[in-house]
Amino acid sequence: MRPFLAPPVALMAILLIAAPVAAASWTHPAAITHSHDAFPSYARSLAVGGDVTHLVDSRSTGQIDYRRSLDGGAHWSAPLTLAQPDATFTSVLADPAIAARGSLVVFAYRAHDATAAYLFIRRSTDRGLTWGAPQQIARVVTNRRIGEQSVAISAAGVFVAWTDRVNGHIDLRRSTDGGAHFAPVMRVGTTTYTFFGGNPDFTDGLIGLAASGHAVYLAWTPTGDGPADSIVLSRSLDGGATFRGPTTVFAGPSFGWASLAADDADLVGEFQATDGTLWAFHSTDRGHTVGTRQLAAPGSTSTVAEGSVAIDDGDAVFSFSRSPLASGDTAPVGKVLVRRSHDGGAHWESSEVAARDVSGPGNISTARTDDGTLLVYGTCQDSALTVCDIATVRGN
Repeated sequence: MRPFLAPPVALMAILLIAAPVAAASWTHPAAITHSHDAFPSYARSLAVGGDVTHLVDSRSTGQIDYRRSLDGGAHWSAPLTLAQPDATFTSVLADPAIAARGSLVVFAYRAHDATAAYLFIRRSTDRGLTWGAPQQIARVVTNRRIGEQSVAISAAGVFVAWTDRVNGHIDLRRSTDGGAHFAPVMRVGTTTYTFFGGNPDFTDGLIGLAASGHAVYLAWTPTGDGPADSIVLSRSLDGGATFRGPTTVFAGPSFGWASLAADDADLVGEFQATDGTLWAFHSTDRGHTVGTRQLAAPGSTSTVAEGSVAIDDGDAVFSFSRSPLASGDTAPVGKVLVRRSHDGGAHWESSEVAARDVSGPGNISTARTDDGTLLVYGTCQDSALTVCDIATVRGN
């Protein structure tokens, strides 16, 4: 459901060939919002810190709300607005990111004033109960603005990454004191990729970011005009102090924007190729070797859209949605599905249905909690994917 964000609607056009099997245990889907203008971010709306699950979502007005759950997503707190347009920052972009570890929660978002673009974070040190004031991470004075951001937290620190659309730098800042202070900007790589062909204003590496222990992983697209030419991965094994040169994890055309998740020595990722196939990549040795595998391919009667990945203690979850081909003004009614791996992504089970009869499913965020697997996703009533709410489903 990435039409909520900047890339083209074509990101929904993927087709599934494997017939799903019934899930062993999933709850009935439950609505989180009823406003008809709520949108989760692609792969970045959920974070788990200890026994608390954190969720951010955006409104068509630019308002960004936060909720927390103490029972793995069964119940959620009332929404708390963490960012919204005001007289100074007249635009707040609808693609927040959140990360958590223990009692620390960090929320990242982009905003514009009359002359510049900004990347901010807000942080909570009490599991999301209270939040500090916005902290500026980056500022760019140009109409090219700042690219998509992501945030990750590990024992080594807090990491915020983004693309500087002016020079194509893939930038990262790290904090070793819980986000109170950040080191200067580090350039990890470069990109010339523009996701709207022929328009350099939309130069963006469409990054994916994950961290575990002292390993930090950053994926991006280095080149392409419209379709991405490839996806590369750079890694740090010293807590983000230095990064190794990028290696190619996918050499074919794709839509970029890999979803990443890491735990201990395991790394898993998900992305979509332009031919309609869904792919996963994985590493069990902190990115030293990376395997890539196709998990779904085009069919003739249905489309699928990629969701995201999560991993905990070697158990990985790969989420996606399947819908019939769209026709008319109403959204197609589809399914939310997962595939599971119990060996860090080396082998994957057949797909299972997590939620049926979902109108316009998309933008699935995936998490592993103490209670099992949690999926949060958008569900839309119209084919333009503008009349939307957020729902959740929980499984084993």
